[in-house]
Amino acid sequence: MNRRNMLKSAGCVLMLPALESFGRSLTGDYLTGDDTGKANRLFCMNIGNGMCSDNFPTSTGSGYQSSSTFQPLENLKDDFTLCTNLRNYGNHESTMFAFAEYAEPGNFQMIKDSVDEVAAAHIGNETRIRNLVVEQRSSYGISWKNGLPVSPIADVQILFQNIFGKVDKTKQAELLALKKSMLDASKDDAKRMMGNVSQEDRAKLDEYFSSLRESEISIQRSERWLSQEHVEVPFPENVKFKTDGLSEYLQKILVCPHFNQRSTYLDLLYLAFKFDVTRVANVYSEWNWLGHHTDSHAVNTEEGFIKNIEADQAYMMQTARFLDKLKSTKTKSGGTLLDQTVCLITSSLSINKEEGAHGMKNNPVIVAGGGFEHGKHIKFNGADNRNNVYLAALQHLGLEIESFATSSGSAKI
Repeated sequence: MNRRNMLKSAGCVLMLPALESFGRSLTGDYLTGDDTGKANRLFCMNIGNGMCSDNFPTSTGSGYQSSSTFQPLENLKDDFTLCTNLRNYGNHESTMFAFAEYAEPGNFQMIKDSVDEVAAAHIGNETRIRNLVVEQRSSYGISWKNGLPVSPIADVQILFQNIFGKVDKTKQAELLALKKSMLDASKDDAKRMMGNVSQEDRAKLDEYFSSLRESEISIQRSERWLSQEHVEVPFPENVKFKTDGLSEYLQKILVCPHFNQRSTYLDLLYLAFKFDVTRVANVYSEWNWLGHHTDSHAVNTEEGFIKNIEADQAYMMQTARFLDKLKSTKTKSGGTLLDQTVCLITSSLSINKEEGAHGMKNNPVIVAGGGFEHGKHIKFNGADNRNNVYLAALQHLGLEIESFATSSGSAKI
């Protein structure tokens, strides 16, 4: 085997840099592109530090009475299904693995592909960015592929540049042609190696061919998008929430720079969906800047209990704003961008008086949009985990799969 050829082939794949963003154009206020009316986008969001499950609704079904936690979503009640009493199999640190849940804490080898990566393999190849992974706080990993974390974007300016940054089209076309030539040479070299290696090494080369194929698809995506009209999008303005009539603590949250930065992240992800730059996104954030982690340990006190609920309300205000933006974007099929986007909003930890700050019981998943029949609260049996809900979402997106991670079946949403 020629070691130099092998290194040359490997280097081609590892050195593929990110390319520029060109979104599809809009006609008036209407989204263009793949507008079949079916759900073809996935949005995942994890509220990392936990939600106060003692304040979740107790009634179920389509006529359920909401609680103060979800009051900011009241006007969108017909656009989402609230799933509660789901189990988090893991521990405090497993909050990072909200969308790649596994049953054995601490054993990263048990982690396979996360929900967003599974979806991206099915619906991500039609857009320039197959999966947009964003985090506001450092973690072990929020998106996983082949047992390894997918590198996230952790800076709002870099996120904007990745989606809408300007580049020289001519230079990028030359770079793409060079990469294509290198990739073809790598494929030829790898094919020649197949006849000179052991059976075990052939299996490894098969995996290598798979990675080459992914690189080839990436180049094809970039070639398609290079011919698209560049989208002029200004950087989103600072988000301002109305604070009149709210408690002093909730007002502090809503004007906190870190909180507003997270709103900007969501605005950019909305734009990425709107301009069809990506169809899959996964965002993680942990509200910890005004002492929320300390407050979570004080849930058994009246003050701590109220503060935890108010922090949840702030998260729901951000969520409502994001969903409203999706709902306000019309499509040519007569629906909305929210109809085309399956949104999964969860919290990996439960803050409650029984378990304390980092509980595993009664985790929620808000399933919004996507064309489901919404407007209800489903309270699960406490033993089912979120993967049952995720499996249902993936199947709804058209994936022909029978299980996901540790799912025991597909939830009926």
